[in-house]
Amino acid sequence: MSNNNFLSLAFLEQQPKAAASILQEFPAEQIVDFYKQTPVTLLVPVVEQMASWPAARSLSLLPEKMTANILRGLPANEAETLLRLMANEQRGAVLKHMPDAIAKSFVRKLNYPLSSVGAWMDTTIPYFTTDSSVDHCLDLVKRQKSHLGGVVIVVNDRRHLVGLVEVERLLTSDGGQKLAELLNTDIEALPTRATLWEVESHQGWTQFPTLPVVDHNNIMLGALTHAALRAGMVKSSHSSDKNLKFSLVAHMGKAFIVSITGLLNVVSGVSETTGQSLSSPAQFKANHETGGND
Repeated sequence: MSNNNFLSLAFLEQQPKAAASILQEFPAEQIVDFYKQTPVTLLVPVVEQMASWPAARSLSLLPEKMTANILRGLPANEAETLLRLMANEQRGAVLKHMPDAIAKSFVRKLNYPLSSVGAWMDTTIPYFTTDSSVDHCLDLVKRQKSHLGGVVIVVNDRRHLVGLVEVERLLTSDGGQKLAELLNTDIEALPTRATLWEVESHQGWTQFPTLPVVDHNNIMLGALTHAALRAGMVKSSHSSDKNLKFSLVAHMGKAFIVSITGLLNVVSGVSETTGQSLSSPAQFKANHETGGND
């Protein structure tokens, strides 16, 4: 690997936010080759830091399998936002390269408006039946490495909500005790079609960090964390803001520092001239060295 390539990749790894700020100002067509030459593990944190529209636009020009791999590395809500900005046909092609369970989860959530509870619920949070024991619950969570969101959701045999058990109480209870004996039944589930603003003041938030989500038939579908609620409200309120101009002449002017055990610090600014292509990490650095001016 050349020194230029090494430093460019090191920049992406060490300063993903700065790299995202630079890359998102280029037309997506100009950075596709750069993406293709970069390991997915380095691209994921950079894409996560980009504004939604330029991130989605650049991913839409990549091979579907590579796009799917990048999306799988992102937080679920971020990946869903980017999928929403893709054309239906392309979105379907990308989802085909994901495991069935993950693809189905995205498809289910994409059916809901961005401002709704259903769009931000976590469908991977497990739920248990009333006859499950504490040991059974903990064993399943450990084996599946499940995220509980601070609560254990308990349903009946028709998958209707019965109540919640706080994780702290679960961990301090006897292993053979049934979940039915530990339930807090004074809780109302969130409707999937409700807006985030409608459930912002739900009384359940004063007791639990996560609340169950049900459909119009009261069937358990997932859960909404308070963190997801806040993130969704911010994202929804800015959903109409593209937050980007694609300029063919964009002054990058971004500084980056790469520290590698005693190597020099690299400070680089990049200017893009009309028709110039960002085709490789080496070009990424060379643009700074020439000042971007012919």
